[in-house]
Amino acid sequence: MNIYSVGIYNTVVRNYVRAGEDIPDHVNVSPEFADVLYFDRWADSAEDAKTRIAREYPAALGYVVDYVEQIK
Repeated sequence: MNIYSVGIYNTVVRNYVRAGEDIPDHVNVSPEFADVLYFDRWADSAEDAKTRIAREYPAALGYVVDYVEQIK
């Protein structure tokens, strides 16, 4: 296994922040996700890293994987 850096953001939060609107209470996502946040994950490949992070941050909730790169 290798370590991958994975960058994700949330489109729902990003749209509210860019429109200058408050994020509604029912959107239970940190405002920090308007920007790309980076996480390190152990994985067998870049695709595996993307799959693993998608389990934690699903596309159905507005998360987008923006970046995946092997770092070690």
